[in-house]
Amino acid sequence: MPLTFAVEDKGILPDRMIAALAQAGGILPATEFVPDQIQPASLDLRLGDVAYRVRASFLPGSTTVAQRIDELKLHEFALTDGAVLETGCVYIVPLLESLALPADIAASANPKSSTGRLDVFTRVITDKARAFDQMPEGYRGPLYLEVSPRTFPILVRKGSRLSQIRFRRGNLVLDDAALAELHARERLASGE
Repeated sequence: MPLTFAVEDKGILPDRMIAALAQAGGILPATEFVPDQIQPASLDLRLGDVAYRVRASFLPGSTTVAQRIDELKLHEFALTDGAVLETGCVYIVPLLESLALPADIAASANPKSSTGRLDVFTRVITDKARAFDQMPEGYRGPLYLEVSPRTFPILVRKGSRLSQIRFRRGNLVLDDAALAELHARERLASGE
């Protein structure tokens, strides 16, 4: 399926269009996607080869994440054979996926539900970002995951999937009247 839109098309990209976006060079995986990595409306993000323990969470602002890691890292270690991330510590892990988004596609990330159930705090950071988990339209660059286990240490390795990303075109938000109309047609919720 080609990555083409009608002028009025807006919203979250489904799996077929995520695959087309990757094929068109908008998603740049360091290694091939695994079979179930593309979900119905999102893409699972995979941890890369190395993790950096840093002093504290950060946003890079006017610089790159790599430059901030160099300033803030306490130590680094490989994830290829697995590693334990300790409770209460903050780690930054380069992801295996990077982006070269078209000018009309933006993205946002969030933890996978299984990550939240394990009480592991995660958020995606991008170069020159002023907000976590947000990739503006046309973003080109690497992705990093901040990971901070809250309740107990966790074992991770290269390829572990703790977060996911959704791609969207336009800013489709329904007002109250449109939401009520959709509910009348589709019954979005039950009960009073």
